[in-house]
Amino acid sequence: MHALEELGYKKVHHMSGVFQNPQEADFWTAAIEAKFEGKSAKFDREAWDHMLGNCMAVTDIPAAIFHAELIAAYPNAKVVLTTRNVDSWYVSMMQTVYKIYTSRFLRCLALINAKGAPMMRLHRAYHRALWGNNFPKNGKRFFKEHNDYVRSITPPERFLEFEASMGWEPLCTFLGKDVPKTEYPRVNDLKAFKGMQKTRAGMAARGLLKGVVVMVILPTLVVGGAIWWGVGRSW
Repeated sequence: MHALEELGYKKVHHMSGVFQNPQEADFWTAAIEAKFEGKSAKFDREAWDHMLGNCMAVTDIPAAIFHAELIAAYPNAKVVLTTRNVDSWYVSMMQTVYKIYTSRFLRCLALINAKGAPMMRLHRAYHRALWGNNFPKNGKRFFKEHNDYVRSITPPERFLEFEASMGWEPLCTFLGKDVPKTEYPRVNDLKAFKGMQKTRAGMAARGLLKGVVVMVILPTLVVGGAIWWGVGRSW
């Protein structure tokens, strides 16, 4: 995401944006259920425009789940398949995304936090759809099948397979951009992810405590008072 922004793509959709705007989670959950479970008609260009129409680029889950649909909906878009060694990816996922998903603490927060519940529904939907709710067993197979499928369905003239270690040159050549003088950004590492999740968990916990205090104190002052619950990867 940061690399694209540095190249001038001002609005890049990423999972971090869904965290910041949890109301998006219901859209993505519905899209996943439509695609994998047949709960409604699959989303068309109008639906994608509604969610992504103001974006110049999309990266990461949940958008990457709909690679085929987005390739078809936007026939002039270029496709960059970012990849890495499957074993290092698996270890990283186990220590980040999967660890967060299986955290009892965060699941409890999601159950009682109005903003956290849609995000937990989204996480459950994509973990169920992508690797049968068993990442340790099926994650590596998903990685390989996903990459192979993207390679097979994308027109060659619209396709670049890219690793961050390649640096700016191949990406800029493909996108028709000047090569920045800065180093290629690498901010989606394990340390950065853990720091981001620690911050979110801390903010959620503070919101939880604030909600408890409000619930305990306000009924003595205002009957029926509203309760506010606070909720506090890429290229």
